[in-house]
Formats: sequence, structure tokens, C-alpha cells
Amino acid sequence: MTQGFGTGAQQDRAIIDSILSGSGLTNTFSTKPVAKFMTGARVVLRVNGRISASFSQVAWDIQTDGREIQTIDDYLPHEIAPTRISVTGTLSGFRIPGQGATSELQQGNVMSFLMQRYVAIEVRDSQTNELLFFTAKAQITGRSESYQSENLSSVVLKWKAVGWKDEQAPALPGGINPGGDNPLQNKNLSPIAQTVNKVTKFFGAGSVF
Repeated sequence: MTQGFGTGAQQDRAIIDSILSGSGLTNTFSTKPVAKFMTGARVVLRVNGRISASFSQVAWDIQTDGREIQTIDDYLPHEIAPTRISVTGTLSGFRIPGQGATSELQQGNVMSFLMQRYVAIEVRDSQTNELLFFTAKAQITGRSESYQSENLSSVVLKWKAVGWKDEQAPALPGGINPGGDNPLQNKNLSPIAQTVNKVTKFFGAGSVF
């Protein structure tokens, strides 16, 4: 009799589980397969350190922009010079009465607009606890809400952020020291070296990133 798809693998897993259960190792090792590709169902979203129940979608866009440097008698750019890093995104979900963006201190109102707080956004893989995205300095820049009869309400928050972190922690490439042995005490640094030192301090040990 022909076995169905996956039956053999299920039997093998059952045997392994049976062996491990007798040794007490089931609490240490997981025999369940982990999907190779990320899915939304595995995402854990935290806003200001709390798991969000109202947002069902998060998206972000990271632009590491550059400008072409043109030279005479050359139809190709001489180089691409880095210019700006831009991090933007959206939070989408359902509107819960009494838990709007202003009441949750996520977005400023007409009185607190000039003193609007930063929002921390963290996205992790629930199965591996791998960090997918994090920023401690996001600011809500827009909000749209929609209400229709016989449908759930929806809300979309637009945000911009200063810097970000993901699986790879921000770090300089190996062997690069733009300011010498003690760059933070050197007052004659080039503008690029000053910027690198500023970013290093911003993302360095002890910071919120």
C-alpha cells in the first residue's frame, strides 16, 4: 500500500520524539522543522517594548542613497558618493476604541506636536528570536483611518526613523580607523571621519541600539 506524502518523515519524527521523551531531552531539543523562509505568522511586533495586538502588518523601507560623481570626458560616473540614509515605514491594523495613536502616546496632537516622542519599533522571528528590524528613534508622521459599514475599521500609521538595526549590528568594516589611534580626541578630523565617529557613538556599546 502506497504511503501518503510526508508519512515517512512523520514516522521518523515520531521515533525520535519517543527516544528523546525517555531521556528527558524533549524540553531541550526541538524536532519540529523550521521553515526556511520567513512568514508573517512568525513575526512578533513590539511597539515601545510591548507586544502589539492591534497592528497586523508592519513594513519598512531603507534607502542608502548615493550621488553620481561626474568627471570631464567620461560618460561613466567616476564614483557613487554616499549621501543620505532614509528609513520609513508603516504600521497597519485595526482601530481599538480608547487606544488610538495619541492616547498611546505614539503620535503628537495639536498641543504636543513640537514635543512629540520617539517610538521604539522591534520586529523579531518568534521561532528563532532573530532580530529582523529595530529602531529606538521612530516618529509617527502620518495617520489614516477608515470606517465602513459592516466592515472592521482600519488604521495606518506612517513613520520615519533615525537609524536602524537588524541581524547585522552596525559596525565599521574591518581595518578601518578614519581618525587614527584615538579618533574621539583628535580635533583635526575630516568631515567623513567626524560623521563616522558620530555614528559609532550613536550605535556603540551602551546605546539603546
